[in-house]
Amino acid sequence: MLDDSLPTADRDLAPATLSNVESALADDSGVVVLSRLSDARDACPDGFSCRVVVAIDDDRRAVGPDAPADADADSTRITARVEPGRVGFGTLRVEVWR
Repeated sequence: MLDDSLPTADRDLAPATLSNVESALADDSGVVVLSRLSDARDACPDGFSCRVVVAIDDDRRAVGPDAPADADADSTRITARVEPGRVGFGTLRVEVWR
């Protein structure tokens, strides 16, 4: 019971997970490749649930279950290849919880 009330490192998982996911999704030039999104959860920490969302203009793509309200989350601006020869600017967001 006491363990539930103490602070945990769970709240610090999102920034590191975001970095791992972005690296897994990006090509050698740093552009996020949307076709890799289905593999994004492989970059999430073991023993945790994870949701990854890429939003570009009105297009929103996500993998993973809906996150609870208390999930740790972080996001960053990205450049993504939306189709061959065309890139867009958007947001990469990760939500992590136990």
